[in-house]
This record gives sequence, structure tokens and C-alpha cells, in this order.
Amino acid sequence: MGTNNNIGQENAVTVFGNPESFNKLIKNHGQLCKVKQSIVCPCTVNNSGSPDLYCDICNGEGYIYTYQKKFLVVDENSRTCGKKVFPFWTPIVSVEKVQNVTSEVQGGIQNLEVESFTDNEIILTEEINNYEKKRVTYYFDGLSYVESDQLIVDENNGIMYTTQTEFDSGYQSSNPLKAYADIAKIVRIWNIDTNVEITNFTFEGNTILTKEPIQSEKMYAEYYYSDLTQVIATDINTRDNNEDWTHVLKSGETRMAFYPYFDLSKGDIITISATVLYKNETLNHIGNLDKLWEIEIFDLGSTILDIDGNIYNLGTDYILQGRHIKWIGNKPSDNKTISLRYGYKPSFIIFEDNPQPNSAENKQYPVLVLVKSWSKIDKDDIARLVNS
Repeated sequence: MGTNNNIGQENAVTVFGNPESFNKLIKNHGQLCKVKQSIVCPCTVNNSGSPDLYCDICNGEGYIYTYQKKFLVVDENSRTCGKKVFPFWTPIVSVEKVQNVTSEVQGGIQNLEVESFTDNEIILTEEINNYEKKRVTYYFDGLSYVESDQLIVDENNGIMYTTQTEFDSGYQSSNPLKAYADIAKIVRIWNIDTNVEITNFTFEGNTILTKEPIQSEKMYAEYYYSDLTQVIATDINTRDNNEDWTHVLKSGETRMAFYPYFDLSKGDIITISATVLYKNETLNHIGNLDKLWEIEIFDLGSTILDIDGNIYNLGTDYILQGRHIKWIGNKPSDNKTISLRYGYKPSFIIFEDNPQPNSAENKQYPVLVLVKSWSKIDKDDIARLVNS
């Protein structure tokens, strides 16, 4: 390739962008949210893109949801002291590159050799000048570890709730809407008195379910959870398509901006954790668990009405279990229509448009995505998402 010999033009004063200013905007003014990464269930391959309603892997959802563990930080001007570099994000998982950046007269850009690293620091083979700019690229672990959490226990219904996943807003807010992070992995659950471990359990959000015996104030858990993050969203407006009775997917798109280290893809779900909306819903009751349309439920109404006019009461006849109504007392007959009102945290999905990366000046700027309102939908909507 040719060389431009107009040195004056090439070295003219240039104003460079600063991705950190955008990150601070998200941090200070964003809404709390959680990001669930999607993996298409293999059952859709043999079913024309539709989920198998009896699949043991995805339970008929068509997707399995996980949480991002490794986050990439690019060209951070980290703190240094002697041979040590102290990145701002910890714990460190791996180190990709460390550079010293000075003018050409002072030596230019130098790649620094990494000897080793720990959770909190990177050790170099040689000492460096602390006052010179550094460019450090590394991965950090996005899952938080809880060594021992005393669980809130509902003995009669086999339900346990974590306590250390609830978000601490500090001086900003008392977290009145109970925003919480989701459990990503459970290492073990045990009875503190007998040391007997629970081995047969499932979990969703901050809720653990088991059929094994549990005791109040005795159950503890060791686990990892996926931290909440912030997102800047523009005009969260959705509507129910009342003019089209056969279409159950809510319309309305919202643009969201995320920190650049998030790996986002079509099918990922974003739940706004510090917002509650309310809705009326009717559904066909079957069995002891009725699944609600919305993904994260905040609370249930105090009564449920069935088609025969019978009234059922919260805490006596039913309770909330994850995103399900669990019947514990009187209940309607199977296939009866029931009506209720409940509060939920709104969720959105990356549906048709892929994320819009912004790498101007070869830097990492926030990732922009267009998302659509999302809840429990039918197999045809999942097929459109998978096959598209």
C-alpha cells in the first residue's frame, strides 16, 4: 500500500473519543437489569424449529438460558506499582496483553512481558514507570461467589430463597422493588446441624426447589450468582395487539445500550429488575402448578377467581413459586378458566435485529441492541426466532 508523505496532515491535532465517558453514563443513569444468554435447544432441530413440549432439557421452551462468565476489558489504563499492575475489574481470569504507551521519542509503544497473575493483580517480569500510560487487556469473572448463605426456608412447600443475591443500592435507593440477581450455579446445599446435603433440587432466579426434607433456619448454600448490570433504554413502550386476536407476542421495540464487554446475541433476554408493571391474566388451570405468561413475577394478587365464581386466597389456597402459581389448599378443577392480577418485571428479547457494535477508532463503545417485549409465547413464535 502507498504511503502518505503529508506528515503535517497525518499528525494534525485530533480529538479522540472516550468510551469510558459512555460507560459512566450507563453506570450513573442506567436501569438495573439482568441478561440471560440463550442457547437453542437441540430438540428444535428435529422439530422444524419448534420446541418439543416434552423435552427434558428445555422443558418445552426451545431455549436454555445461561449467564456470561468471562468479560473482556480492552486497553484499560490500569494502576501500576513497580512490577505489579492492578486492573480495575476483578477477579482476573486471564491476561491478553499489557503495553506501556509513550511518545515515539520516549520509546513508543512497548509490549510488557507478564510473569503471572492473581485474582487482583498482574505481575510483570520487569519494573515499569508508574506515571506512564498503560494499555491492559484482560478477562474478568462476572459471576460472584457466595461461600455460605443462610437460606430463607418454606418447609411445607420445599422452597428456599437466597439472601445474598438481593441488590444493594447503597445511598441511591433502598431497593424497594427487591431487585435480585439470579443464581448461576449451586455448589452445594446442606443442613448446618446434620451436615446432610440436598442433592435433588432445581433453581430459578433466587428460588431453590426440592422434595427432600428441609428445616427452617438450618439450610445453607454455596453458590455463584450472575451480577446485575445497568442498561440505558429509550422509550420503553409496548402494547397488546388487541386488533389481532391470534397474535400473542407484544409489539413495540426499544433500543438499549450495554457495557461493551457484554456478549449479546439474538435470543438473549433482558429483564428490567427495578421496575414493576401489573397486568390481568386469564389461563386454563391444570394440576398443582400454573405457569404465568411473564418471566419474572414480583407478586400475586390477593385473590384468584375461577369461571364458576369461586374465590381463592393468597397464602391459604396458593402461593408464588418462581413464575408459577402453586396450589396448596383449595383449587379449581382441571381445565377451569381462572382470572388473576399480578405484578412482574418487564422482559425483552433480541428478536430480529442483531446487536449493533460500535468500534470507532478501534475502541470498545457500548453495544446497542433493538429488543422486543417478551413473555411466555407459543411454539410458532419460537420457531420464527430459531429459523430466522
